[in-house]
Amino acid sequence: MAGRIPQPNAWLWTIGAIGGLAWGLIAVIIAAVGPPGLIPTFFHNYHAEHFVAFYVLTILACTGFPRVSLRQVCLALALMAVVLALVRIAIPRHRLANAEDFIADLGGIAAAVVPMLVGRFRQIVASRAETADPPAPQS
Repeated sequence: MAGRIPQPNAWLWTIGAIGGLAWGLIAVIIAAVGPPGLIPTFFHNYHAEHFVAFYVLTILACTGFPRVSLRQVCLALALMAVVLALVRIAIPRHRLANAEDFIADLGGIAAAVVPMLVGRFRQIVASRAETADPPAPQS
């Protein structure tokens, strides 16, 4: 890979992101199955909390596992959202999970992944433009 600048401390960012992802997953699981009265709120709307939680988890997962495809990260987090919603439904006397929570979870995942996809698209287009033959000069 000619032309790449070596990143000597990239492993440090990866380790930090994996640690943050682990703590984030623990926090989301506790918030999903814990008693509603003991879970702190950060926003006035709990849908915003769902959105932000899955946005941050997606960013951390993509940073912590750079060789895993975005599709795999998205599928894993969407599966986690489904499982947590089903668990919340199964818990008696717990706030029911509804479609709005799940949509907020998927929205957070999409909001984190779309800029990455746009960046990759721009790189592909730029590399193809550089490798294309320049137009012949007109006389």
